[in-house]
Amino acid sequence: MSGVQTDSMDDVLRSALTSFAREALAGDWRGRREREAVSLFAFGHLLHEVLAGTALYDPAQITIEFPVPQITGRDGAAVSAKSQVCKDLVIWSHPAMTCWDEEGRPTVPPAAILEWKFDLPTVCEPDVEWLQAFTKLYPETVGYAITANRPGGGLLLDCVRVAEGVAEREWLRV
Repeated sequence: MSGVQTDSMDDVLRSALTSFAREALAGDWRGRREREAVSLFAFGHLLHEVLAGTALYDPAQITIEFPVPQITGRDGAAVSAKSQVCKDLVIWSHPAMTCWDEEGRPTVPPAAILEWKFDLPTVCEPDVEWLQAFTKLYPETVGYAITANRPGGGLLLDCVRVAEGVAEREWLRV
């Protein structure tokens, strides 16, 4: 994973997601949209996990609504006409990285991709499927499909971890 340990990324994200669920979602935060949740998570919880010697050692590794290489379908055709696609939250193995290679093509994979949904009872299956295809093609990337909810529904946060094309259901449930 380009010098980044998967377990360390898992530890960082498990801590930040748990903090976000317990402090924001279970608290009196009044957010109503996915972008609001992603922003609060990134700046209010994930940044607190930045620590030298871990997978997340520099704030410039974190990007929001950022492009990653697009995958192809089973028949080899592109999933969309674009060669890249923006994802909710992307963590790179080094600061200031992008998906663009030396020739300007989107071929560089990130360390982690977090796909979010807000106020849904379950994790979005198309997100899990996309992450499975992506991490099979780019095994150095770990994917996380997340649903976050306001209090009252019983489940505040559910996260499916996806690595090397395999989805680990209920990797984190708060």
